[in-house]
Amino acid sequence: MPKVKNTVMQTGSPEVRKLRDGSDVQLTTVIPVKITRHKFTRVIVQPGHAAPNNWQAQMDAKLMKALCMALYWQEQLDCGAVGSIAEIAKREGMEKMRAHKFMKLARLAPHYVEAIARGQGPIGLSFEFFVRKILPHDWGQQEVVIDALAG
Repeated sequence: MPKVKNTVMQTGSPEVRKLRDGSDVQLTTVIPVKITRHKFTRVIVQPGHAAPNNWQAQMDAKLMKALCMALYWQEQLDCGAVGSIAEIAKREGMEKMRAHKFMKLARLAPHYVEAIARGQGPIGLSFEFFVRKILPHDWGQQEVVIDALAG
């Protein structure tokens, strides 16, 4: 992937307005954002934040949907409404392995679940991250794996 230089691109025309004294003033709106590639995704780094290792609101719709499904499926397994992940996969019309990848999220540490639900998970945390990475069962070890996203 070619390296992108930090440049300011003008996407619209400046607006010219008349002042009360009859003179013209040229107005241009500048929105300072930086788009950075971080692990599996591209993220927008908010103004005033130097590095993408901060916790910021980075809502990933796929991750949110997968988390909701995993927690619901886990509840279905726990109460006996379904007997296995294979049964869930069949019911949902997906392969068993894909359902297993979703179910990783049901083992996620509660503070990460809450952060994702608020849209404040660590930058780079996405559904693709969970598909590609092995998630430890121990919540302390999960922190090590997930916090490595910042590096």
